[in-house]
Amino acid sequence: MILDSINQLQNYESLIPGIENIMAFLSGCSDQMDNGRYEIDGERIYASVFEYDTVAPEEMKWESHREFIDLHVPLTGEECIFWAPVDELTSIVDYNPANDCEFYKGEYRQVLKATPGLCIFFFSADGHKVKCHLNGSSHVKKVVIKIKTA
Repeated sequence: MILDSINQLQNYESLIPGIENIMAFLSGCSDQMDNGRYEIDGERIYASVFEYDTVAPEEMKWESHREFIDLHVPLTGEECIFWAPVDELTSIVDYNPANDCEFYKGEYRQVLKATPGLCIFFFSADGHKVKCHLNGSSHVKKVVIKIKTA
């Protein structure tokens, strides 16, 4: 997992394939853009823009992905994202290659406060529980970019 300022994305060029295309896409993003899917590099890199109200952590499941790296970029609101290594979580729904997702239960190691101006990369070893709050709900609009790993 990497948490950083959105202004530092260029520092991950050697680690993240297509980072220059991702930065170009994000430079045109705003809280006014429509929800939905946006292709950046075909099926290799694409973005989803969506919005929701955060909920109590017990209402959400842990998840991880094997084929895609997640890049979460908040546009509005504040969200708590719980993080733990997947090897410390217990699988409750087997990995499904159709949606590149496995679900878990377990305890968190860190709580990340996701706000506009930040970006968070989640890799295959990173369990994450999103859409959460600790002290009252917040309306969030966010971009999640999926980056193919192989």
